[in-house]
Amino acid sequence: MIKISSSRLLALMLFILSVGIITSCDKDDDEVTSDKIQLFSFGPTGAKHGDTIRFIGVNLNKVTAIQFTGTNATVNQSDFKTQTSDLIKVIVPQGAEQGYVTLKTPEGDIVTKTKFNLDVLTTVTSITAQARPGQNVTITGTFLNWVDRVTFSRDKTVDIFVSKTQTQLVVKVPDDAETGPLVLHYTGTDSNYVQTADTLKVTLPLTTSMSPNPVKPLTNVTITGTDLDLAKKVIFVGASAPVTTFVSQTATQLVVQVPNTAKKGKLTLEAASGVKTISSNDLDIVLPVITSFSPSPINLAADLTITGTDLDLVKKVIFSGVAPAVTTFVSQSTTQLVVKVPAGARKGKIKVEAASGVQTTSSGDLDVILPTIASMSPNPIAPGGQLTVTGTKLDIVNSVTFENAPAVTSFVSQSATQIIVAVPNGVLRGKITLGIINPTDTIRSADILEIIGAAPPPVVALPFYNDAITANWNGWLGGGWGGTKDLNNPSPVREGTKSCKIDYSGGWGSPLQLGGANISLSPYTTFKISIFGGAGTAGKKISIVFNGNNTVANGIPAGSATSVSNYTITLGAEGQWTDYAIPFPSFSAGSTTTTLQEIWIQEYNGTGGFTIYIDAMGLN
Repeated sequence: MIKISSSRLLALMLFILSVGIITSCDKDDDEVTSDKIQLFSFGPTGAKHGDTIRFIGVNLNKVTAIQFTGTNATVNQSDFKTQTSDLIKVIVPQGAEQGYVTLKTPEGDIVTKTKFNLDVLTTVTSITAQARPGQNVTITGTFLNWVDRVTFSRDKTVDIFVSKTQTQLVVKVPDDAETGPLVLHYTGTDSNYVQTADTLKVTLPLTTSMSPNPVKPLTNVTITGTDLDLAKKVIFVGASAPVTTFVSQTATQLVVQVPNTAKKGKLTLEAASGVKTISSNDLDIVLPVITSFSPSPINLAADLTITGTDLDLVKKVIFSGVAPAVTTFVSQSTTQLVVKVPAGARKGKIKVEAASGVQTTSSGDLDVILPTIASMSPNPIAPGGQLTVTGTKLDIVNSVTFENAPAVTSFVSQSATQIIVAVPNGVLRGKITLGIINPTDTIRSADILEIIGAAPPPVVALPFYNDAITANWNGWLGGGWGGTKDLNNPSPVREGTKSCKIDYSGGWGSPLQLGGANISLSPYTTFKISIFGGAGTAGKKISIVFNGNNTVANGIPAGSATSVSNYTITLGAEGQWTDYAIPFPSFSAGSTTTTLQEIWIQEYNGTGGFTIYIDAMGLN
């Protein structure tokens, strides 16, 4: 055993101990008569079992027995060590406990007015090795009748006992008890604790098997094991809360409904103590499976029938492409799910998602029917002319968009294979875009529609941008400041399929910077760039800055090989492309700049707040 701590009695008791005798009479009893039996005092208190204590009074020779509190705690007259009229000496019996002492006499009992206490040392020799909550634990030892409470692991205290004797203590295991040593608190003149050297192992519920496995959400799973009646919670992987209400429960079998969001994983059982036990095997969860779908190919917004197993578990259907997940179905059963094909769906695999968030994927691809453009005629065409677009599935087209013009939604004629549309005024050369019945879907032509009367793109001998930044710049592309850039802008374009969009949000901004080059200008004479002005750009100015600064007076001497130079462009008409060819001498310090290392496209006015598009940039 382990003795943990002690607490001394109050100062008054210490004083009494120092005196060594307990006064047993009030002042009214001080008058002594010749024949009356009187007890004045007894003690010392704090004696141990087997010690001799004294009773002092008058006519004590008439006392026939002294009865201590406790079992088998009476000392008969024949066992007194000493008995005279004024003194009795007795040995404290082993059964004596804290309490009043009674002197037996022919004239009646004399009971002490104060309690007698003892100095005891409780010991533990053994405890029950293992027990279930609610079962009894037997503790053996000495002076266990002095124990007033037993504390289980994590401060679970019991102060009501099944039975208690000097050598044996029986206590019931609390429902929330945990495995650990026991701590016994006992009373006496020197109250104390003793901890058991051995550990009480508290039985926990254990899982041996689960059936069925796999199991379908919202159906019952039967857990087989031992001491399952001790389980208070069943925890499933993926479930937001443990299951605390069971279909049925015995010591060997626990039936519980599987939560809708449960995922594959181990089961956890939790006892009243909060201690958890985990199954050795995983519980597998049934998931929806796609075996086929039809029709395929299928039109957007048409009904797709998905066939499979456990499809009643599906909460979402996810299509390839940019379509949002579909959560509302035309119909749903265990073996069949009907869903409308959403806008943005493209050819690819279908995924179905259960309430747990786990997805299963179809083995085959769903082919989504989209319009195709086979040809455009005539090409080139003049604004105001009628353009014939041929292809497939053109009957689901609801708009045709030309470069630099609003979408056209009213057609001369339309069928599944042909659309005739009038070309608006002001359009530019470029690809056309077909809008599909659902506005999130568009189809872009592979060919460029040439516009009669529009100037062809300029010829650039050494391009710097050709649908992307070219390799002249060794991959260096500065982030710039005062705005943003988009190097993959699809419209408007001057040549190819992309342009660079520049939004100036701050004054003197330069969102587009190219650097890391070392281009000799000696073979060339002109810098070329095409600029499309957005709304509000007419009259705005931008600077084409060579070699990293827009002023010669910034510490770079004129005449050096890397002298800075710039040229300011005043933007013209909005909503159209303007081609610029700038001879090198037009740049400040241009006559002395021989090597090109950087280019900035910088806002000049210091106001910002407008958008331009650039294309066909390079040297000639």
